[in-house]
Amino acid sequence: MKKVYCPNCYSEFENQTDICSCGYPFSGNDMDKYKFMSQRIKKLKTVKEGIESADYARFVLFIIGGINLLVSIIFLMSAQYTTIHIVTIIYSISLIGLGFLSFKEPFFSLLLGFIVLIIIYIVTGLIDPKLLMSGLIMKVIIISGFVYGLAKIKMAENVIKREQKK
Repeated sequence: MKKVYCPNCYSEFENQTDICSCGYPFSGNDMDKYKFMSQRIKKLKTVKEGIESADYARFVLFIIGGINLLVSIIFLMSAQYTTIHIVTIIYSISLIGLGFLSFKEPFFSLLLGFIVLIIIYIVTGLIDPKLLMSGLIMKVIIISGFVYGLAKIKMAENVIKREQKK
């Protein structure tokens, strides 16, 4: 008996089979095999992009939370602190916590982090419109990056769910 190995999942078969448990079409023509493998590569690329986007968004949460936390602690140590600094410490810790939580639940945690950032931007704009306009380009880049990243993460999660159902 000749052993056959699936080029996709590397399963071993004693005899030639028509289709592997992973869906690879042994009995298909070259075009069927090419389509199957190209779809597999596309799925892997989508998952990889989702992971990279989650890493980027997590990094942004850590940086924004960390910088705000550090600045607020410095102001608290001086005699010039206000209630805003205490609130900033709370939301900074929230962003850092959501960053850590995103290792377990990427989409949900990063979506919450994104919502917290938007709320902070809105509240800041209501308190002092000049502060909202300060660093506007960076805020637009961060928001755009989050939206793009969340979309990539959701696509990756959908691919993973579909693969697990098979």
